[in-house]
Amino acid sequence: MAEEYPPYSYQQEGKARGLFIDLVRNIQEMLDEEPSGVTFYPWARGYKRLEYGSGDILMPMCMTPERSLKFKFVGPVFWDDIYFYRRKGSGVELDNVDDARKVHMITVTRDDILHQNLVSMGYTNLDLSASTKCDFMKLIRGRADLVPMGRKVISYFFKCNPELDLNKVERVGPSVFFTTNYIAFAKHVPDEVVRKWQIAFDELKASGKWQKIVDKYFPPGLPN
Repeated sequence: MAEEYPPYSYQQEGKARGLFIDLVRNIQEMLDEEPSGVTFYPWARGYKRLEYGSGDILMPMCMTPERSLKFKFVGPVFWDDIYFYRRKGSGVELDNVDDARKVHMITVTRDDILHQNLVSMGYTNLDLSASTKCDFMKLIRGRADLVPMGRKVISYFFKCNPELDLNKVERVGPSVFFTTNYIAFAKHVPDEVVRKWQIAFDELKASGKWQKIVDKYFPPGLPN
């Protein structure tokens, strides 16, 4: 299972694409496994299916102490700094992270790591939606003041969602927190399977293939 979250995982012309999709395909090829079908769900639904055992793998997922008790992980695959983004011309200013508590509304995807981390940090001015695409639609339409998003992924995310205009949003304030993404497995998946995937992933990193996959979606030299 995957979430529509380019460039990590997304659909294009009916086919699964993205950094995590490419990585999983390479791992399965190394292990002589047949390529798995990938079903896309809103984040909260995919998370519940993995939690209750009706799915095997969900990607990407950030590891937390709570999640480490519920799932098994392979990685770390990729990491990013999370910032708040505002609609250009909105006048929202953030000298520090705490200033974001004073805005009327921060919109986030229900139950994802950005939502959970902001809750744990004490934010109460949160509006929940089904996807990151919905979050930015609300921001651009003036229905929200801020949206959290990874600094590295935002350009590719907007490229894959052409109905959203990146020129209408801008980063504001300091980094909010740091995230690290993994491939997450349901508890029912045998430890031996997870171990084999981790070994294959480590070999991909050592061989340089992981870096080539990363460079495909994040070409060196792109502006930050």
